[in-house]
Amino acid sequence: MRTLRGVFVAIAAFGLSGCVQTSIQGYADRDLPSQTIQHIAVYIAAPGPLASSMQSSVVSEARKRGILAEDALTILPPTRKYTDADVRKALAERKVDGVLLITVADSGVISQYAGTVFQSSYNGTSSANGTMTQMGNMSTVSLNGNSSGTAFGTATPTYRYSRHTAFSARLVEPKSERNLWVGSGEVNASGGKGIIGRLIVADGVSSSNSISAISDDLQKKGLIGSGEAG
Repeated sequence: MRTLRGVFVAIAAFGLSGCVQTSIQGYADRDLPSQTIQHIAVYIAAPGPLASSMQSSVVSEARKRGILAEDALTILPPTRKYTDADVRKALAERKVDGVLLITVADSGVISQYAGTVFQSSYNGTSSANGTMTQMGNMSTVSLNGNSSGTAFGTATPTYRYSRHTAFSARLVEPKSERNLWVGSGEVNASGGKGIIGRLIVADGVSSSNSISAISDDLQKKGLIGSGEAG
């Protein structure tokens, strides 16, 4: 399995860091269509928010490569059962020439305690008085004083974040129902402390990296193009 990309983010001002690593392995059929896929119907089986984020990432990646991507559930709403003939007819009417099926397993955001930050402040007054006694070349000083005030303190726990997303996918030719491409991969995200660390393991990061990896491999294998959609 080869690594496609490693993204390192360092926020020096806050001492925060994060890393996202994505890997994929894909295989294309030896007998590919003479033309690249132009219209893909996409079905994603993933946890709710992640599925929605991935669907948006699919549309974005498809647009970059000059193809059209549609949610399969808008073509075939899950309101009833469909026969094979129903499915073929609906896809043919939309001129869909590829169906991308993606299955996702996700750990969700994992937090790990990374220590506590303590901050304190003091507000008060102090006073002192005393006497000095001199004997020859020596002096003795005696002081008495008191101090009064209020101290405030807060203790804030900090956490490091991580997330693991594994995916498998296949691109199917509707008219023949054969697999044109199959692949699988994973996204490992590690966030530093604080808000920035939490953002590095957000849904959008896992989804965009997963879909970008799939799209890159499909393009490399000659199944989709690289032009911008009009």
